[in-house]
Amino acid sequence: MLNIVVDLREQLEPARDQGRRPTCLSFAASAAHRSAHKHPTELSPEWLYYHATRRDGLRPDQGSTIDATRAVILNDGQPDEMFWPYQGRDASPHPYQPPSQRPVVVCCESGQRNSSADRWRAEIDAGSPVVITVFISPAFFQPARFVGPEPLMAEDAIPIDPAMAHAVVLAGYGDLNGAMHFLVRNSWGLGWGWAGYAWISEAYLTRRFAGAFVIQHGARDDVQSHDTRTHPRLRVG
Repeated sequence: MLNIVVDLREQLEPARDQGRRPTCLSFAASAAHRSAHKHPTELSPEWLYYHATRRDGLRPDQGSTIDATRAVILNDGQPDEMFWPYQGRDASPHPYQPPSQRPVVVCCESGQRNSSADRWRAEIDAGSPVVITVFISPAFFQPARFVGPEPLMAEDAIPIDPAMAHAVVLAGYGDLNGAMHFLVRNSWGLGWGWAGYAWISEAYLTRRFAGAFVIQHGARDDVQSHDTRTHPRLRVG
């Protein structure tokens, strides 16, 4: 039986679908940013992704980084989704530029987090979803099995592929037969897991960890520069 300790699904918007574009980090960060402000409407992942890639000097098909994403949220902010709706699921838009009007934006501080699952749980206990990047494996693409009404993704021992960096949101935690699990919100549409959510073991996430951050006023980094498991400049998508 899955014992759910904290579940933040109700304070997050329904999971969305990034399609074939490398925009997962912007979708994850947008959901967490909206939650931090208790903002009444969705924030624009398109705006966030555009400005993050510009900061990094990347093409729209190359993904984005944690460093640039955090910088945009703090310095450029994010407008509502309706200002610049997501520009399609299957290809990089061309030409690629935001509307010419100046939007109303919300901004927020953020704090980088390391691979400590205890710290992730502490943030979730405080009501803050955690944006996390992991090197996913084929198990991530398989249909979930169910424990009661809750979807559970399988584990595997496949070696880490550095090209498989993907961003999701940790939206809760609990334990299954004594093994700790986190509730993961993905951006692959409502068909992944159950309505875009699934439970994934702490062991899977910590072994494949690449980086994490929270969005909240007053947040500060708790990652040392010598933490070789954290990759804030890694292209994610």
